[in-house]
Amino acid sequence: MIKCAAQRILAQLADDLPDLSRACVLVPNFHAARRLEQALAAHCGLPFLIPPRITTFPAWAATVPSSAPLLPDSRRAALLYQALRAGARFDAADLWGVCDELLRLFDELTLHAVHLPHSLAAFTEQLRAAYQAKSGRGLDFEARLIHELWYALAADAHGAQDATARYTLQLAALAETAAAPLFVVGLPGCSPLEQACLTRYAERQPLVVIAPDTASAVLDVLAAAWPADAHAPPIKQRAHAMRNAQSASPLAGRLACFGAASLEQEAQACATQVQLWLAEGKQRIAVIVQDRLSARRARALLERAQILVADETGWTLATTAASTVLMRWLEALTGGFRFEDVLDLLKSPYLLADRDAATRSQAAWQLESALRRHGPAAGLNGLKTRLGNLAEHGAALGALERLQQAAAVLPARTELTLADWLARLANSLNALGAHERLVHDAAGQQVLALLARREHELLPDSGRFQLAEFRRWLGGELERAVFVDTGIDSPVVFTHLAATRLRDFDAALILGADAAHLPGNAGVSVFFNQRVRRELGLPTQEDSLKQAQYDLVQLIANVAHIRVLWRAWQDGEHNPVSPWFERLQTLHQLAWNDDLADTRLAALLPHAQVTAPAPAPLPALTRVPRPVLNSAQVPARISVSAYNSLLACPYQYFARQVLRLNALDEIRSDLAKADYGQLVHAILHRFHQTHPVTTGIPPEVLAADLLQLTGDAFAPVLADDYFAHAWQYRWTAQIPHYVAWQLAREQEGWRWQAGEIDATTTFDLDNGQQITLYGRLDRVDSLQASRAVLDYKTGNTAGLKEKAKTPGEDTQLPAYALLLGNDVGQAAFVALDGKQKIETLPLDAEPDAAAIATRERLVRMFEQLHASAALPAQGADSACQWCEMRGLCRKDYWPEVDA
Repeated sequence: MIKCAAQRILAQLADDLPDLSRACVLVPNFHAARRLEQALAAHCGLPFLIPPRITTFPAWAATVPSSAPLLPDSRRAALLYQALRAGARFDAADLWGVCDELLRLFDELTLHAVHLPHSLAAFTEQLRAAYQAKSGRGLDFEARLIHELWYALAADAHGAQDATARYTLQLAALAETAAAPLFVVGLPGCSPLEQACLTRYAERQPLVVIAPDTASAVLDVLAAAWPADAHAPPIKQRAHAMRNAQSASPLAGRLACFGAASLEQEAQACATQVQLWLAEGKQRIAVIVQDRLSARRARALLERAQILVADETGWTLATTAASTVLMRWLEALTGGFRFEDVLDLLKSPYLLADRDAATRSQAAWQLESALRRHGPAAGLNGLKTRLGNLAEHGAALGALERLQQAAAVLPARTELTLADWLARLANSLNALGAHERLVHDAAGQQVLALLARREHELLPDSGRFQLAEFRRWLGGELERAVFVDTGIDSPVVFTHLAATRLRDFDAALILGADAAHLPGNAGVSVFFNQRVRRELGLPTQEDSLKQAQYDLVQLIANVAHIRVLWRAWQDGEHNPVSPWFERLQTLHQLAWNDDLADTRLAALLPHAQVTAPAPAPLPALTRVPRPVLNSAQVPARISVSAYNSLLACPYQYFARQVLRLNALDEIRSDLAKADYGQLVHAILHRFHQTHPVTTGIPPEVLAADLLQLTGDAFAPVLADDYFAHAWQYRWTAQIPHYVAWQLAREQEGWRWQAGEIDATTTFDLDNGQQITLYGRLDRVDSLQASRAVLDYKTGNTAGLKEKAKTPGEDTQLPAYALLLGNDVGQAAFVALDGKQKIETLPLDAEPDAAAIATRERLVRMFEQLHASAALPAQGADSACQWCEMRGLCRKDYWPEVDA
């Protein structure tokens, strides 16, 4: 069509050659403008040519100056928001979204010359007639909302013009001042105002409309498949007519369809087809993106094949890392700096970019490790308290100081104008050291430009907003903004259907052509149903679908090679192709016994997979690991818990203690059972330091003291975790039972001697080496010359009884007796969670004898380790059930003979 348009323009302006500058040509987009200018130069037959002005309707209108100030959409939205907020008609979280919908509706009303009556009653009656319904609460609300805000926005504008109103006035001015011939080339779907402009222009100057050719064999087939007349004959009859009119299909070899079995196959098919076309020498290839998910994967495959893509569709600015760091920063501010948000910020490469990477990583690690050890805290001050020592956590404390300085610029409890918030946000980014990194990032540059532009636009607005409102507004701005990487020039272009108008492509691929994405849900509006929109003169969903189908028809008619791809199966269910292509395939099958399936691409896909250069042998079957240590690798120290691990599963001990692969503690925001046990241990230790002997003190006094100590211990935990009240209540209920148990124990003659004792003992080995056993003793009691070692337990009483009965399997009590030394008369668990009582569960063996057996086994095992004994994985369910090393030993993949 471009060639024909160029020839016609040259013929109409032959007397003006070679200077055609006085004429104007309107085209759908600037891609078409460049092509038309090239075609004019190629067909004029002259050594040089001064071309006419070739432009688009909006760009042409923008040449008309306006004396009235412009009211940007950002200010219109702010004015609407304040009106909606004052009316309290919607939830605060929805207000900005409602503003967007209203602005879109108001622009449509303006662009399609729909005039609202001055009277609310008249407008309500107009809507009632359009809805064909009686007045009701919903209709009255919609009428009042739109009518009031329409006129309120006009009043608040104070003479300023929004972009659509200015466009309307500029179109009228263009028509009134027409002074040169005008050519309209391939402009589809002009609005009523644009059509009126052309009509008035034609009254003053020559107007030539050049439309696409409507007569071709391909167009006949498409018209038969997608008839404009709702009363067209049945498809079988239309197919028969096509077969009689054309013995061979004009779409054969031109258009083919492929339904992929998965997302990966769809993307692979796209990449393969593009590579085939490039190999054939095609230099202008369009991928019409209907499904962004498929497009992202296809682009990744193409880039892996060293094929760059010029992506005109772009992606929302909100999905870029540069936008994410802004929103995470604001979320941290409004959320009171939860530890998760702070850790995310410290791990971002955009924040503290003025520091070296090692320092940034160290800051994040120091904070994270402190939180793993001591638990989370609320707010920046709470996090700084967790860090404590400046020398040990200097990098993290410095980073938190920077966050506090930046946060001071954005006070969370202050109301400011949007322009002030934007200025303060820019200052806080500078304080965080993020600005420099954003400046050197392509997406970051667009983010900063957007913020600066909006700040300038909103300076006249005096409305005041809370930080949470500002954050929601900024999130919407970033969602609407599109990031397009303009730095890539490639023969492969990802674009959308409307952008293909009058563009010259060697081949085109429609990606994601399933029923959900093509034609999609274009034209859906929150306000007014389709009947009302039609009655008011607004475009309907049907109009949008007609325009999309027109663009699709023109694409197929003007591009010699078309491939249609979609995901035929999704989540295990059939995913149908677009109804447009389903009808086309059906008609083609009935007419020419061919459903347009792309069998060639289907046959090529298995060969297009990325495979290893040579077949690699399968790995050997996983066997039970049996590592062996040389003498230098054998640890010289072992804790009581590690000793238990060595007995339960030598490989578990190897992974934890030799390889040091202990799993990191989780950062828990709630109190865990282990944390509860530690609190109870600390409470009882302080209690017995205060009351080493309880005999003679009234039980209620002891219980009151223990209750006070419990409140003091739980207070800092309750400040961060409300649900810790349940744990506190659980222990408080046991306090009377513990006091009774302690008094009864003293009646037996036992006296508390010490608690929380760090004990070590060292043994010589035959090879001259030594092994040191260490652990912490919860409590030591004395009875004359005898001593007892007690271990507080908040676990299941039945399980503790079993452990006490089998000292050979669980060495905790014997090991504690060994650490305590001689004259151990009792080694026992103290079950603190028993129902209605506290129980003493003594070791079912003589403590001294059990300690000697434990020492001999420990020495023997380490002598064997020094002698290169293996450390096999035992595979016992009791050891494996909660073992974090299970993935390392691969127990689940052992052959049955090994297992």
